[in-house]
Amino acid sequence: MTFLSESSAAKALTVAGPVIVGATFLWAGIVKAMAPQVFRAHLLRLGAIPPRLVGAGTVGAAGLEAAWGTALILGVAPAVVLPLTAVLLALLTSVSWWGVRSGRTTDCGCYGGYVVPSLAQSLALNGAFVALTLAAWLLQRGEGRTPSWTILVVAIVGLVVAGLAATALSFISRNGRFMFDPSPLKVGRTWRSRWGVSIADDGSEHLVSYLGPDCPHCRQWVRVLNAIDQADSLPRVLGIVATSNDNLEQFVEDFGIRFPMTTITQTLMGRLVWGVPTTVLVSHGRIQNWWSGPMPREFFQRFRNAFFPLSESQPPSAAPAS
Repeated sequence: MTFLSESSAAKALTVAGPVIVGATFLWAGIVKAMAPQVFRAHLLRLGAIPPRLVGAGTVGAAGLEAAWGTALILGVAPAVVLPLTAVLLALLTSVSWWGVRSGRTTDCGCYGGYVVPSLAQSLALNGAFVALTLAAWLLQRGEGRTPSWTILVVAIVGLVVAGLAATALSFISRNGRFMFDPSPLKVGRTWRSRWGVSIADDGSEHLVSYLGPDCPHCRQWVRVLNAIDQADSLPRVLGIVATSNDNLEQFVEDFGIRFPMTTITQTLMGRLVWGVPTTVLVSHGRIQNWWSGPMPREFFQRFRNAFFPLSESQPPSAAPAS
């Protein structure tokens, strides 16, 4: 009875382990295809490949991850795919560690901002995936012939996802906007603390401004935000920047920021906003408006009345988002 239980457990592990890891790969590939600009920016920050190849690298990574995940789920050539998966995971873990420790990026960039693990969490998660993969490889009882249809499915999935990534990148280039907008920052939605800061639903108003340490337009916009934050009749200002906590203090000093600031990962920033500076007006715990560049006219009227009640000037500009 004990032998049968151990045998059943081993069989379940050889099936469940690859499926779990494969589903994660497949999901990560699809996310990269639907929001390729996020992973493209991550590759640019890493600087591991020439900039002219970053687009192709983004497309290739999306297609490869989706195909690899499908191969794991369908059990294609486990004697080869399982150990190679462990090696691939170890390589990706090393790149993630190097990217964060070198200061080139703030996270692994694997999940497109939908899941944003810390470095320690990312390493632990990949370690668990390696353990599942190796356990399934060591416990497998021989390998049957891989049906040809499974190989065909793997190829089709990889090509479709890669094609989707290429199309989405081309759409951004041609239209200046996302084919699939990954940002949850939509007018009318309840504000969530996971988007950078916690805002109490107490009837108060806040301006949440996403800024960039390398954005020349943000320095000009910060001067306007400093003034807004000091006016009793205008919302309180909260700033968010994608940098490490160690660099936040220097960023605040360099930009002359006088309102509260916090940090998020660069991948999450890429999912939330098209460019910086982007500012979100939150009232009663819900998003009322958002903009990149000049203030919308309705908010400018409030700004003008607070500081220049007799003025007919144009809205202060944050300049085009970068």
